[in-house]
Amino acid sequence: MAQDLTQISRETVWRPSYRGFLVYYVAFAVVFFGPLINPAVGVPVWLGVLLGLAVLVVFALRKFGQEYRATPEGVKRVNYWPAVEEKLAWPEVGEIKVQRGLTQTLLNAGSVIIHDKAGQPQLSWERLADPKGVKAALEMRRAAFAKES
Repeated sequence: MAQDLTQISRETVWRPSYRGFLVYYVAFAVVFFGPLINPAVGVPVWLGVLLGLAVLVVFALRKFGQEYRATPEGVKRVNYWPAVEEKLAWPEVGEIKVQRGLTQTLLNAGSVIIHDKAGQPQLSWERLADPKGVKAALEMRRAAFAKES
């Protein structure tokens, strides 16, 4: 039990998973390799390379530019570019839901949506590996906070 309280008192950080970006990988392959493989597609090779690099930049910003935190005070979504931090304190946290489609279920990735007490979605943690495990960790932290209060 003491180990559980130690874990709850520290900050836990989650980052988006590589598995959650399957659509980006497919988009990169289509726009980058499509004009190289089939020149009859009508898109110049230089444009395919440029679009492929744009997809890689967007992927990098989404993958490495954000993280999700559970702190003793509440939950946060931190974006590094643009620099934005969204917070929700534990007393305001309502329902926590897991959302994922067929492909995300097969890849064991998904989103965790955190609602406030009024039932409005406040934070969206996207492209997480094992979203059910993340939800369980957040529920455990919320229960521990309720016990302390």
